[in-house]
Amino acid sequence: MSGERAVPSQRRELAARLLAARRKPGGDAIPAVPRDAGLLECSPEQRRLWLAAQTDRQVAAPNVTLGLSLSGPLDLGALAKALAGLAERHETLRTVFVNSGGEPRQMILGTPDAPLTLVDLTGDPQAEETALRLATAAAGERFDLVSGPMLRLTVYRTAPGEHRLLLAVNHLVCDGGSLGVVARDLAALYGGRELPPPPAVTYADYAAWARSRVRAHAGGRLDHWRERLADAPPLLGGEPGLAGDAPRHPDGRLSATTALHVDTGTMDALRGGPATPFVAVLAAFSVLLHRATGASGLTVGTVTGTRARRELEPLVGCFINMVPIPLRVEGTEGFRAIVARARAEVGAALAHEVPFDTLTSAVGGRRRPGVHPVFQVALIPQDAPEPPGGWDGLRAFAWSPEVDETAYDLALAMTPTETGHRLALTHRRDRVPERVAGPLAAGFAELLGALPSAPDVPVGDLALPSLDALARPDTVAAPGAPAGDPRAGAARSAGLADEPGPGSKAARSAEPVDEPVDEEVSAEVRRIWSEVLGVPEIGADADLFDLGGDSLAITRIAARVQDSLGVEVPAWMFFETPTIGGFVEALTTFGRSSPGRR
Repeated sequence: MSGERAVPSQRRELAARLLAARRKPGGDAIPAVPRDAGLLECSPEQRRLWLAAQTDRQVAAPNVTLGLSLSGPLDLGALAKALAGLAERHETLRTVFVNSGGEPRQMILGTPDAPLTLVDLTGDPQAEETALRLATAAAGERFDLVSGPMLRLTVYRTAPGEHRLLLAVNHLVCDGGSLGVVARDLAALYGGRELPPPPAVTYADYAAWARSRVRAHAGGRLDHWRERLADAPPLLGGEPGLAGDAPRHPDGRLSATTALHVDTGTMDALRGGPATPFVAVLAAFSVLLHRATGASGLTVGTVTGTRARRELEPLVGCFINMVPIPLRVEGTEGFRAIVARARAEVGAALAHEVPFDTLTSAVGGRRRPGVHPVFQVALIPQDAPEPPGGWDGLRAFAWSPEVDETAYDLALAMTPTETGHRLALTHRRDRVPERVAGPLAAGFAELLGALPSAPDVPVGDLALPSLDALARPDTVAAPGAPAGDPRAGAARSAGLADEPGPGSKAARSAEPVDEPVDEEVSAEVRRIWSEVLGVPEIGADADLFDLGGDSLAITRIAARVQDSLGVEVPAWMFFETPTIGGFVEALTTFGRSSPGRR
């Protein structure tokens, strides 16, 4: 999937979202921020993505992509000039990010760096297939957040007069909703057409304004999330392997997608009246997860757009937030009742929306590398792609390499089509094995076919052969599953339960380290942990995450350790040695081999 993408139709459909975003009378102008300081505040959306990038390198690169097929005489010189003009016009596209004491800061560069690469495939008899394969790999390549650039354009020449374009942009500076602006401006600049003046409000202005609103309004909403997520269910995925141990398909990708189509008639029957297609699919997705794992408590995440003001519409930037939706599914109730409950939960979640990094810090909970916090499954609504236009002298068509890398164990993307909706179920191969992913996709198709004709039949009684194969009663019960539930063992037997093995990171972190402890280092680390976590006294066995540590605490501690001890601490060290005693032992060993040690 080409990045998280919340759509305008979603906001229109969900009245609660509009109520939550309503502006106060009298206006709330977004003020301009001074640029003399050099480093600027990041938005909540950027902060979330930056923290994830610092603490977890096992997940997919957070990129968004735009693919175009151009037929005709393409002027590469004009295209390169247009790309540079695009970065000049939208300052987010020439922004890099600096670690300032564990907090991210934006730095807007004066000179745009927008690389264009030509790959000539005209001698390849399978040029189209090769272009798709190369573009898919290029879409997942990471960007250097410190040095940039934050975008790159690759042109694949498949035949004389035939070119395929892939523009990849880091998610910190662009989201799916910004791609329409990018596509229109790039085409206009290529054709030499004059664009209107840049927007008066910049993304840096929005970032500072949004952070001030969080500080003013988030407190009251966090109580709702602490209550709703207090009994969060166990992780749905198994213990993740090391980055180098993750099973790879021959195509080299860590994720795979299975797509199916739901026609308009079936979708109307699933909705059952007042529910939106999003709510209906969310309810069906929750039934799928219940039948596959036996868990009655589920948390499914979704994305929402934060571009709620008119002056933000022409900006290129990241305007995406993540919202968890706690759901409960009992096998004894019918789908109609589940839809009604899902509808209420969506409204409550959106009415109490806060930036996701603020939410995760407030609710706490142990973090694991390679595992998305709070929820591991997500439903992502997307708009149908707009047909490209405005390329002077060229015929332009949408070109879509299969970009399905995901940070979630399971991600379901729903996209409207002329005849219904396309549902694409993507799984991470290192979290959900292939032997599980196939039956899940097949079971979802069976479920969507069965629900419209049986809206009041208990969902536990529906005949779903593919899912029943994952839910044998002779397996060990999954954590948190009710005793006696015939599907209680499904999660672990299917490879969907949290069960660290003897070779896992959790097991390895308990292995003793036979290195002498440096008492000066220990005292300094205790001081740093105490100040960052706000805990006066920290024992040797105190756990970072039990003390309220989160991604932000990790980056702050790491920054202070580097300043004080000269050791650049990798994020994985906090996960493998979360106690202060274990961390000091590991730091002593690591520091001896670190070139940064003073």
